[in-house]
Amino acid sequence: GDSSGSAYIFTRTGNIWTEQVKLTPSDGAVSDYFGVSVALSGDTALVGAFLDDDNGNSSGSAYIFTRTGNTWTEQAKLVPSDGAENSNFGFSVALDGDTVLVGAEYDNDNGENSGSAYIFTRSDGIWSEQAKLTASDAAAGDEFSYSVAISGDIVVVGSHRDDNQKGAAYVFERALGGANTWG
Repeated sequence: GDSSGSAYIFTRTGNIWTEQVKLTPSDGAVSDYFGVSVALSGDTALVGAFLDDDNGNSSGSAYIFTRTGNTWTEQAKLVPSDGAENSNFGFSVALDGDTVLVGAEYDNDNGENSGSAYIFTRSDGIWSEQAKLTASDAAAGDEFSYSVAISGDIVVVGSHRDDNQKGAAYVFERALGGANTWG
């Protein structure tokens, strides 16, 4: 349907790029905006659909696809445990191996549109929510998680409207030993 969205994977052989697959969600619907954000790590792709409606209008979701050979298969649909209307979960996404970071820029935990980010990890092919991150100085309108990045045990979350729209970036680190505690 209109604005349901899709994402494309291209592979390179020498200097030639070829479309390998067009990804669409198994439950895609009008105005989900699947593909608004994408990330790729090895044989895993993460695609955001920030206007999906599983937890209310524009609550959002993110989809995991995995590759075996040349075949991509939807492995999981991620939604936050506390998903709510107009959160925009999936507006930003990042992926590194078995850890994903998904932004919900309009989450309201610390005031309207203060924002939050969620960490999910994969174990034996199963994805589980591990943490919800918010800014230490969160305030209404910050849009924390407008942008996100992850590398190993470090995540960075952008809050482009923080401090009267001056913006800020927040760095979180996973506890030593790979525990699912972030601070």
